[in-house]
Amino acid sequence: MGFAMRMKINEEIIKTKSFQAMYINGAKNGFEFDVQLAYYRGHFLSDIELLEVYVDGEKMPQEAVTFELNGKELPIYKLKYAATEFWSQAASARIRVIKKGGLSVGEHELELKLMLRVPYMQIGPEHNFMPLDSGDKVKVTVTE
Repeated sequence: MGFAMRMKINEEIIKTKSFQAMYINGAKNGFEFDVQLAYYRGHFLSDIELLEVYVDGEKMPQEAVTFELNGKELPIYKLKYAATEFWSQAASARIRVIKKGGLSVGEHELELKLMLRVPYMQIGPEHNFMPLDSGDKVKVTVTE
């Protein structure tokens, strides 16, 4: 993809204060964090064309990542079917990543690659739509 629109409306896309370890059956087995759109309008979840999570440059497996909005948690592959779920610009979504043992104590680079299509901005005759980059990269610290 050669061009993508980018509007960082919010101070943070990845809400660093929301980052925390995730425990499953009492053992640390992943992490979770909140994200907000980097655009002035909301989008339907079916507009998400790419959602990837990286930690220290390592891509987390897609099957280990879920997206939660309005109390509904979906695996990444089901987002393209969520045509009735609307993500308001003001709302935060929760990203969960299952990772055996979680992340080690210390500082980590957390990157979210999040690309959406803007369905009301058609560019060209082939039903291509304006891509919107709503990704972010931040430093997070694991203390436990």
